[in-house]
Amino acid sequence: MQYRIKIFLVIPCRKTRLKLGQVEVLKLGSSRQVVSALVLMTLSFSLWATPAVMKPPSFILVLTDDQGWSSMSSSMDKRVPDAKSDFHVTPSLDQIVASGIRFSNAYAASPVCAPSRYSIQFGKSPARLLHTRVLGDNNVNHDQAAIPQVLKAVDPRYRAAHLGKWHIKADPARYGYDVHDGQTGNKEGGFVNDKSQWYGDSGDDPKKMFSLTDRAIEFMTESVKRDTPFFLQVSHYALHSNLAYRQTTFDQVSRQTPGSLHENVAYASMMTDLDESIGRLFDAYKRLGLNENSYFIVTSDNGGMPVLPQQVNRGRPYKNGLNAPLLRGKWDLMEGGIRVPFLAVGPDIKPNSQSNEPIIGYDLMATFAELAGSSQHVPEDSDGVSIVPLLGSPDAHLKRPPHGLVFHFPHYNQVGLNEPHSAIRVGNFKLVRFDQSMRSLLFNVATDLGEAHDLAESNAACVDKLEALLDTYLTAVGAEQPKDSSSWVKPGKKGKTKTRFLERYPVNVSTSYEGECLTDALI
Repeated sequence: MQYRIKIFLVIPCRKTRLKLGQVEVLKLGSSRQVVSALVLMTLSFSLWATPAVMKPPSFILVLTDDQGWSSMSSSMDKRVPDAKSDFHVTPSLDQIVASGIRFSNAYAASPVCAPSRYSIQFGKSPARLLHTRVLGDNNVNHDQAAIPQVLKAVDPRYRAAHLGKWHIKADPARYGYDVHDGQTGNKEGGFVNDKSQWYGDSGDDPKKMFSLTDRAIEFMTESVKRDTPFFLQVSHYALHSNLAYRQTTFDQVSRQTPGSLHENVAYASMMTDLDESIGRLFDAYKRLGLNENSYFIVTSDNGGMPVLPQQVNRGRPYKNGLNAPLLRGKWDLMEGGIRVPFLAVGPDIKPNSQSNEPIIGYDLMATFAELAGSSQHVPEDSDGVSIVPLLGSPDAHLKRPPHGLVFHFPHYNQVGLNEPHSAIRVGNFKLVRFDQSMRSLLFNVATDLGEAHDLAESNAACVDKLEALLDTYLTAVGAEQPKDSSSWVKPGKKGKTKTRFLERYPVNVSTSYEGECLTDALI
């Protein structure tokens, strides 16, 4: 007697697609034998086919220091030919650009490093965190969840590592980092706050670029062997001063033709070394097979240096800012100070794609949580939103609260604009308000990337709407009020300094935007 038994197995696989398997049993002698065979097969197939809990994706976040939007040899905006360096050569970053998605409208939460780093870890704006300066008072509540804790709440299998510049006044272990370098800051990257920082210096491992990458690869390799998902943040000390590079790199760059935008050989050499370091990490990401189910992200903590060397500026125009076509740079809320590179590679991300949707550093927590499998552990008072919809559909739009993106720098700073100011971006429109001068500027940053044309004079209704949204948010979070900054030299008698920056925007010049400035859809 011949029995034909068909057994169908439903096997879970990635993206929840189903596969169907079939097994046939032929020529079994007796009914008892058939029954026994069925029992054994049921048991064995039950053990074999029991769905295992799928491993969530891993995340590699590379955070550079003071990297300008237009610092790479690849453009950060395909539509803008000048959105790249005319001197720096960055083949590794170019490869990452070609392999994934670039965000042309990506922002750091602050124009200076420490507030931006807090913001990334906690998924909140510096205004809400009550920390908007580099030094001085620190009013941050350190008893709140950071990225590793959120990921471990989603899946306890996650391991976390932070290597490099931390710049947060709390031990990284407090936030779930299993491997870390402690409470590091600029000095651990070789920073010396005197004129020597601009001269340039050579070494085998400038600003620990290559040792950081080597250790990161070790952590990634170990995690792959353990078959464990992980979050790895590599926070480079470069491109922050002091200028440092390998001598061989300097010799190579010295033979290149300087550009009109970028011409500093020492700085370009440091950029070349940083590019190679990131490239080694990206190669390991692919070699270990992590690109199949992991995400590789590169961004910066704030905009690039406006000029080299640093100078007391007090809001005066720069002859040629290093962040062109963006205006100004680090320390200011103009585009050069807060718009940053942002690159992402990972599953389902189309190569060489671009999103023009505004995103910001504090979006990372919500993004990682959703990709890990659940957003329920993201704090309710988080300011960030997940950018996952943009990864697969670059032309999609994100739904944000009515206030859009808010920036707050309530300090005097002689190397920058030298007056407290805040900014808000909703849709394509950005308002920058100066507290002491009692004046707001309005720009359409989609058509006026260099913020050359102030639209405020002829668009009072738009200014009123944005100022109301800005005030509502800053009041709701109890944001710090303008005061003398302990981070930089005080401007003189408190409350008497007004920026000279506004001289570039005459008040009686009527410039209007064709069409409605803000639509109901945006606010």
